[in-house]
Amino acid sequence: MGGGALWYYKDTQSTIATLRENNSKLMMVAETNQETINSMARDYQIAQENMLVLQERAKEAEAYQDELAAKLRRHDLTALTLQKPGLIEKRVNNATAKIFDELEADSGKQPPATDSPE
Repeated sequence: MGGGALWYYKDTQSTIATLRENNSKLMMVAETNQETINSMARDYQIAQENMLVLQERAKEAEAYQDELAAKLRRHDLTALTLQKPGLIEKRVNNATAKIFDELEADSGKQPPATDSPE
């Protein structure tokens, strides 16, 4: 009877130790999961804010596009080019360069470093 009680005690202690170990592992997994959920929630919030900024910029771009289209409708560029080719060419080239610079800046390209005179 005493041997049975000793075996039961040792078996119960082993089971308790296993359960404690499993519980600590589950607690670590639950903590990791919660951190992941929190991180995803922060990322989602940032993405939502970025979407709002992009929507606003898209509205601004559409307004600018409408403004340019109105200017083009008001002016006969073909006639102006034939009358003053140098003036129109310079303006078109400058505007094109500006647009390319803005596209490069929007795509993340850093402007070239300029050497400052010492």
